[in-house]
Amino acid sequence: MVAVYVGSCPPDPETDLKNFRRKQAEYEAAYRRTGEPLALDEALLNARAYLQFPAELDWLVEALGKITLQGRTDETAERFRERMRHVQRYRCVRDLRPQCRNKDDALDRAVEALEARDEAAARSTIRDSYDMVDRDLRRKGRESEYFYLVARSDPTVVPVSVTRRSDGVTVINGVALQSSGGDQ
Repeated sequence: MVAVYVGSCPPDPETDLKNFRRKQAEYEAAYRRTGEPLALDEALLNARAYLQFPAELDWLVEALGKITLQGRTDETAERFRERMRHVQRYRCVRDLRPQCRNKDDALDRAVEALEARDEAAARSTIRDSYDMVDRDLRRKGRESEYFYLVARSDPTVVPVSVTRRSDGVTVINGVALQSSGGDQ
């Protein structure tokens, strides 16, 4: 199992938090739509990587992951991974289309964008994924297995609690932001 966490360089807490929320929203949507336990395990591993849980909690993350995945077959896990690859390709092309002259231009740019994210695929593979998901969404609408994963209003809004401690440190959802040497 590989948890995906990509931090910004140089560190940018705002961008990192936005990316974390986006990824967690994808996992949540995947789980709610498919009931696939692998989505929960991936979300947990991603949270561990982002939040940098202390080593003392590794046992908890691993135990929860193991319980979550009990009874899951390799075929079920591969179906989930394949579905998520189709979704990522579709969303990439969909998001690029408004900036491009046509679908072909969006596909060309998607090849580059996905390669930059270590999700490289052949142009024909990206096109096939895009067409398959697009066709399923058009035919089935809200009943599509992809609907909650790729809805135009992507589920990236997460409730946020922002407070400032007496020592001046800003805390977002219980996570203290590290000072970059200047004002908070």
